[in-house]
Amino acid sequence: MDFRTLVAKNLNELVTKSGKTQVEIAFELDVDQPVISQYIHGVAVPTAENVKKLCIILDCDYADILGKLD
Repeated sequence: MDFRTLVAKNLNELVTKSGKTQVEIAFELDVDQPVISQYIHGVAVPTAENVKKLCIILDCDYADILGKLD
């Protein structure tokens, strides 16, 4: 599994687990909703700063988002 796919998979699980909508997360992250969709679908990878913010929003740590590569 490549890095982009791993991050997308992890974010998808974390967003689902959080119970928050993509719109709510986008608002808290101060980005447009399509950006969150791009992260979840592996079209884009969040910047280091956005990973930091996502950790706070989703109540997780870096490893939960970035995971381990196989």
